[in-house]
Parts: sequence; C-alpha cells; structure tokens
Amino acid sequence: MAGEEEVGPWNLEQESAVSRGLAAGAFLAATILFLGLQEIGLRLHREEKRAWWAGNGRDLLNLAGFAALGGSLRLFGYPAPAALLLGGTLTLFLFGTYVFIATQTPAARPRAWATGIGLAAVLPVVVWPLEVLALLGDVAGRLFPFGR
Repeated sequence: MAGEEEVGPWNLEQESAVSRGLAAGAFLAATILFLGLQEIGLRLHREEKRAWWAGNGRDLLNLAGFAALGGSLRLFGYPAPAALLLGGTLTLFLFGTYVFIATQTPAARPRAWATGIGLAAVLPVVVWPLEVLALLGDVAGRLFPFGR
C-alpha cells in the first residue's frame, strides 16, 4: 500500500516527524489520563455494592482509555490490527498495575508509582515502533498460522 514502510505483513505507515511526534504526545497524554482516571474507577468499585451503575461507569472509563490508547497508536502510524491489539493489551496492563499498586502494596504514593511504571511500560511502543510491530507480527503469526 502506498505510504507505508515494508516491514513484513505488519507495516508502520509513513508519517511526518511532526505528526508522529504529536501522536506520540497524544499517546503519552492518553496513558497519563487513563492512569489518573483509575482513582475514579476505584471509587466506583467501592460504590458497586450500593449503586448498580458503578460497574458500568468503570467499564466506560476503561473503554474510553482503550479508545484513546488505540486511537493515538493508529494516529502514530500503527496499522489498525496492531493498534487494536496494543491498545487492548496496554489498557489491561495499565488498569491492573494501577489497581495492584493502589490496593495491594504499601506504596506511599500509589498514583506516582503506577504512573511511572505505566509510562516505562508504554515507552517502547513509541520509541521502537518497528521492533514492536515485528514482535507483534511474529506473535500473531505463531498464534494464527493459517494467515501466513
């Protein structure tokens, strides 16, 4: 397809340095915002026993985070399947990390720890996108060999 680098079946779309930088900034901002909203998710979890809608509210927060992460990766140049896979995986990882640190550790500043760990985990996605795509392509090829 025109406008893409050849890196195998999973191609990173060509974007200008400015657009890629803006998309990387949007992705990191989406990560920080998603982690910040997890405090609201924990409050909703505590409310679940009293209000039927609280669980749905947590789901909506996570869906919005997934859409922001996946969408910003798509803007960065990741193909749609990779953006979907990475967005979902990172949503689950960031959610789990935040909840674990906030509820299961004696960390003095759980939000700061979760944000630091979350940013460290997502940086490779924007720093080494070709390597991440190659890894995703390899994993997808092994999991779904009929597509080769």
